[in-house]
Amino acid sequence: MGSPSTLPDALLFVLSVFFRKIFILQLVGLVLTHNFTDCDFEKIRTTYREVIFGKLNSYMNGTKCTLCNNYVYCKDRPDCLSKIVRLTFYPTHGCTSLAKEIFAMKTNATLTLQCPGYSGIRINNTQAMKKREDTTNECRDVVSNLIRLWARFTRI
Repeated sequence: MGSPSTLPDALLFVLSVFFRKIFILQLVGLVLTHNFTDCDFEKIRTTYREVIFGKLNSYMNGTKCTLCNNYVYCKDRPDCLSKIVRLTFYPTHGCTSLAKEIFAMKTNATLTLQCPGYSGIRINNTQAMKKREDTTNECRDVVSNLIRLWARFTRI
């Protein structure tokens, strides 16, 4: 396929490249997500109750999130774990440093040990070098959702 000679040909060429890139990004997203169906849920539940629960509450430092209205729901244990990973390890606007918190490290270690095929999350150097954010309302909102997701996970 040579270079396009007319405007419609150029437009078709640009769109084909664009859609090819979108397709590749979707495939990469499918490969990078873990489905958490083969995990040892009882061991994860035990570690949550003995370790992660206290670390989450310590992060909240006794405060309640008063403006938290973005509830996250999960339908089953694998779905809960997927959402816990997304909220814990992927930065959101206003809350970029949760992956460095103790509860996040314990979550990562637990899932790596108890979920075959899960390789864990790696924090890149730019994330690790950032100084710790103050516990913002945005972070409290995220951690409140994490507490709810973990609670749901333990009840299922």
